[in-house]
Amino acid sequence: MIVLFACNDGDIIVSNFDYSAETELQLCGVNEINVLHNVNSETSEAISFEFELNNFTGRFEGLCPPESVIIPLNLTNKVTYRKLSENVDGEDYFCQQIPPASPNVIEEFTSLNGGEAELIFFTTGQDDGDGVPAFEEDLNGDGNLFNDDTDSDGIPDFLDTDDDNDNVPTAVEIINNENPDEYPDFDDDGIPDYLDEDDDGDGIISRYEDLNAFDELDDDGNPILNPRTATNEAGIPNYLNPDATEELVIDFYRPNTISRTFRVQIVLSNVSLVRDDGEQTITLSSLTLGNYTASFSNEELPMTFEPAQACN
Repeated sequence: MIVLFACNDGDIIVSNFDYSAETELQLCGVNEINVLHNVNSETSEAISFEFELNNFTGRFEGLCPPESVIIPLNLTNKVTYRKLSENVDGEDYFCQQIPPASPNVIEEFTSLNGGEAELIFFTTGQDDGDGVPAFEEDLNGDGNLFNDDTDSDGIPDFLDTDDDNDNVPTAVEIINNENPDEYPDFDDDGIPDYLDEDDDGDGIISRYEDLNAFDELDDDGNPILNPRTATNEAGIPNYLNPDATEELVIDFYRPNTISRTFRVQIVLSNVSLVRDDGEQTITLSSLTLGNYTASFSNEELPMTFEPAQACN
């Protein structure tokens, strides 16, 4: 916490300026400008960081966070701090083209040219939802989940909804009605079905036993990938029938869609804030302004068909 004392016509105004890594920022856009903002409901203090950065959502592609982004502060990319006469909803206050007339601004500080804001990217939560606990997917036991990739498709097992790329989702292959405490191993080869590309041990990989995959196509003209629907008269799927050895080469894969939560931390460096009357300037060598967090439930991870590597 930084405590600031500002004098205005003899009156002393005390501002807590209580911003840190714990501060939760919200995001909106106004006239193609991104606005990260926070209103402290207890002190009626508001802060915003306006900046130009195309397509900013907080998310990033791939598994590993990108390099941080440095944004120089200027007339467009700026930080504004206000002490307000009363509390206000941040969305209503910051996210309109024409700012509201109330509440009143008791004091205002705006950043000068110079200094910079650093945007640092993280993932704080990601899960494939396949029912296998993440710690169990550390198959080599080295404590690094990113370099366990059973099917070498570039997606680590703990983020892979189909760990063996047989087009039968892991969430389906771990169901064991007879013994819920054990993962099924249909061919008793010591490899549980969800990690076994040939579940019945007949020498034909399970993905190739989906004989009716091309009988119907989806709206994009792609095959319907579901080996469970290719069955004999008794309803036994070919991929679980060692006597069924007919194959159809299918090198198409179900999309790998997961839930991910991204976090962007904003760190200011060498920033000077000047009061609107020009009578006071506050200089900060470093300040963590806060974090913006965004969650997405439909993140599709691309396959690279190279073994996943740990992030640096």
